[in-house]
Amino acid sequence: MKNLKDRPIFDGPDGRRFLVYNANAVREDGYYLAGKMIAVSVVHGGPGPHFLKGIVSDYLQWYFIGRNSSVIDRFKEGLSALQFFNALQQHPTLLAPVLCHSEKRLTALELERLFKPDLSPPGSNRRLRESHTLGYWADYLLDCEGL
Repeated sequence: MKNLKDRPIFDGPDGRRFLVYNANAVREDGYYLAGKMIAVSVVHGGPGPHFLKGIVSDYLQWYFIGRNSSVIDRFKEGLSALQFFNALQQHPTLLAPVLCHSEKRLTALELERLFKPDLSPPGSNRRLRESHTLGYWADYLLDCEGL
């Protein structure tokens, strides 16, 4: 994420960076890749970018101006990896702290509430393994919170 903020597709001061048009990034599909990197990192419990000004407000501004709509579309497609963009649309206030700069640190409980598992039927062997995994996930979040 540290290297991502210095990509030429973002501009602005630290903690309030925003998407800008870059012809090379369009040719190299940089907007899609940036969106996908963010989606994969956040979905897998990694860090969020924490340097963006506000994806939704930037998106609306660009969409209505229209000059960069293809760039935003590719960024959205990247964010769609692992259904992250759908989650962002459904829960923007929950995911904003993960994407946008904030002085407040996320707690383990807040991060755990972002994701709801789709579990197998109770009593199945698979459900037992999933329960163990959920326990490991909770322990991992608590360990990360202590850092």
